[in-house]
Amino acid sequence: MDFRQIRYLVAVADAGSFTAGARRAFVSQPTLSAAIAALEKELGTRLFERQARGVTLTAEGQRALAHARDVLHAITEMRRDKPAAGARRLRLGLLPTLPPALPAEVVSRLTYLNPHITCSCEDAPLAALDRRLEAGKYDAIVSLLGPGDTRGRRFLELAADRLALAYAAASAPKGQVTPQILHEQPLVVRTHCEWLQAASRILDRHRVRPKVVARTESDARALDYVAAGIGACLMPTSFQRPDIVFATARGVQLERRIALIWKRGSEIESLRLPPV
Repeated sequence: MDFRQIRYLVAVADAGSFTAGARRAFVSQPTLSAAIAALEKELGTRLFERQARGVTLTAEGQRALAHARDVLHAITEMRRDKPAAGARRLRLGLLPTLPPALPAEVVSRLTYLNPHITCSCEDAPLAALDRRLEAGKYDAIVSLLGPGDTRGRRFLELAADRLALAYAAASAPKGQVTPQILHEQPLVVRTHCEWLQAASRILDRHRVRPKVVARTESDARALDYVAAGIGACLMPTSFQRPDIVFATARGVQLERRIALIWKRGSEIESLRLPPV
């Protein structure tokens, strides 16, 4: 077995499904599924019971998961113990609404591929990230890729997701929906959503007036509201949870491309960057 399989095992166990686990592990689902299948073959046992709405660990899987967490913890401690002399600090600005596992994955890969660097990370809103990168406060940012990022900048695309309506799994609508499904219905608003104005224009165009029952700057709290059945919420589909189902609105395309972005000629270009 290898480190990838161990990491994928933990990702699937934590996420509750292969699809969500692949997003957490920052790989495609076929890649993750093949790695888990190879691990099960090597161990000679099934680690997961596949079900219609996700997976659960078998007894053997639970024991393997405990070992896997020990291995990941040991690797983290090993990295912390590496010599710090001569280490170079890489200043990273991070968009707060990135897929949950992506920031740690990017930092982990950068420091693994470049043992001489340490990363200093800071969350900031979309506009602030762009401003601070231009001002030289950050060496690079992990943010949404926009049309202006090809002029005077370089980037490494890391992931993509889209925005859809999140519902509690127990009360989710079936199949595609239309914006009218929100008319006079409870809605949770993520006030920090980069697509908030675009989404509001779509609702106005369709003359939809939802009942806003909660406003929050916390994605975790928004997910809890949705799971509790308090209201639907427009969220990135990378925010997967077993108790939440996403519904796509017909004719509505809100997509995000996420990238590591830096200015041309920056010292980051001398680093080994994570493979896509």
